[in-house]
Amino acid sequence: MATDLYTAVVTATEGSARSDDGALTVDVHEPKDLKGTGEGTNPEQLMAAALGSCLLESLKIASSTAGGSAEGASVESRVTLAEADGPGYTARYALTVTLPDAGADPQDVLEQALSICPFTKTIDAAALDVQLA
Repeated sequence: MATDLYTAVVTATEGSARSDDGALTVDVHEPKDLKGTGEGTNPEQLMAAALGSCLLESLKIASSTAGGSAEGASVESRVTLAEADGPGYTARYALTVTLPDAGADPQDVLEQALSICPFTKTIDAAALDVQLA
């Protein structure tokens, strides 16, 4: 069994989300496109931020093992909500990675980063599109 390294605790209530350590406090509302108020951020933006940030951290690890650097690297994340065939919604995720100093073939570094990124590993591959810029 794997050893737990860290647990983030965030409590979502009507209109907000707050981490137990107080480092994160955000107003959360549905976007206007989904008939929400559009105030603050929305779950889709939070998911995009989490995916991009997690992959960027994994790119740092992968590029350093390849003798490169993640300096100047970025991940643009897009989360697209769509109507599901049944009740509710589905989501698609598109990540565009800029990796100027990979130290090796950027595609190889990206593939290594994807293999260690815990967030991208949990998303169905059919819903995840990752490209180098």
